[in-house]
Amino acid sequence: MEPDKTSYRPVRAIGLLLVLQVVGIVGLGLYESTLVDWRAISPEKAPPQGVIEVAAFALFAPPAVLTLLSGLSFLLLRRRGWLLAAIAQGLSLAVCLWLYTLFQPGYVYPIMAYSILMILYLNSHDVRVVFRPGREAELRGVP
Repeated sequence: MEPDKTSYRPVRAIGLLLVLQVVGIVGLGLYESTLVDWRAISPEKAPPQGVIEVAAFALFAPPAVLTLLSGLSFLLLRRRGWLLAAIAQGLSLAVCLWLYTLFQPGYVYPIMAYSILMILYLNSHDVRVVFRPGREAELRGVP
């Protein structure tokens, strides 16, 4: 690889990893909702713990949307993808920590680990060099 050429492989890889994270979170939410017996819920009684956990899992919706947008931005090499990904990972960690303090569900551990690894990967040199200031003009072909 020439010194002035930049490899976009790490950026595309992180885009795919972000989309994979969204698929995992959606799949986890669907799995959690299948564990609840929805027919046993009555309006006169307090909702069971599982229903409350599924409702709290809806807090992952905003980070999941941001993660999907950032993943697509990474795949299309848009600069705003990095900031969206960083915000989405921070929100995912915040939701995980909040859910852990209230319910201590087991699924927060892999989500937290994945988010931390994604933050570290976002801040790697190979990814940051593609999004440095002035790089967008090069991507559009403007000298």
